[in-house]
Amino acid sequence: RRGVPEAMGEFARIRALVAGLPTGDGVVVGPGDDAAVLRPSDGCDLVVTTDTFVEGRHFRRELSSPTEAGARFAAANLSDLAAMAARPRWAVLALVLPDTWSAAAAAAFEQSCAQALAADGAAVVGGNLSSGPVFAATLPLLGEVTRGAAWLRSGARPDDLGVVTGAPGSAAAFTALALWASPPSRDAVPAPLVERFVSPPSRVAFARALAATGAVHAAIDVSDGLPADLAHLTESSAVGAVLDAASLPADESLWAAARRLSAWAGQERGLLPAPERGVLEHLLLGPSDDYELLLAVDPARLDEASRCATSAGVPFTVVGRFTAELGLRLESGGIVSPLSPRGWDHFASPE
Repeated sequence: RRGVPEAMGEFARIRALVAGLPTGDGVVVGPGDDAAVLRPSDGCDLVVTTDTFVEGRHFRRELSSPTEAGARFAAANLSDLAAMAARPRWAVLALVLPDTWSAAAAAAFEQSCAQALAADGAAVVGGNLSSGPVFAATLPLLGEVTRGAAWLRSGARPDDLGVVTGAPGSAAAFTALALWASPPSRDAVPAPLVERFVSPPSRVAFARALAATGAVHAAIDVSDGLPADLAHLTESSAVGAVLDAASLPADESLWAAARRLSAWAGQERGLLPAPERGVLEHLLLGPSDDYELLLAVDPARLDEASRCATSAGVPFTVVGRFTAELGLRLESGGIVSPLSPRGWDHFASPE
């Protein structure tokens, strides 16, 4: 067929992709028929999400291998289910392959994605394969949660604590450093930032354990940027929020990124380096697809929630509080000022 990479035809490629897929619980009919037949658990609500990765928009081949891109693609979808405290069950994977993608590269992407999903209990039960001008992958992912128990964006209350997992802003730091190089390269990116970008840790198991404590009133995943996703949560809950700049988690790798970007910016403009703290806050409070969780936590149950995080080995940081006064604000050095909900927007003009 015109546009299909290599000599292998569409159906031979589908058979090769399907051959190594693990089967999952509740799969009555899996890949190979016109559609999958699935059997949900009794007493559960079905949770469904979907995402699309487009080469050049969501990942770049010079910065992520097909294997790494596949794992990150799975993480993007799993993060949505973690934000609902849901158990992943089944996925359907559709690929559009241009001539620049070999059969081996496509198989590496698909297998890596399937393995990452399987680690959290989800099986790929079907999909589609097509040729096209640019690589794209779409993944509907289905999960389950006990009836009526899904976390939502709409439950935050005034005086709840704003808590994040991991280190939001890491993806922004990776991207900024990698794209500064010419040609783009991740050679100057600290190893922890590379690891977080190419293999974001799943928060699914932690979310399900945390849900059992009853400490979480609302949740959202951090996939656009911390302020932008916080704005989504506060709007749904009809509350406001204040972030504490001094509490935002930033390890040495993020500080190293801020120092390098500060120095490079000064050199490029023939100026003194920009203030490192300002560069760091720009990374922490701007667009960044980190696939972490932002939670509204009952302050009376913070200790219980923190113990759950410690047991799971998940970084868990209080970064602010929710308020009855609407809007987002940032407290820095004792001064409280409005906070712009900057975040990723596919249809917005670049900053």
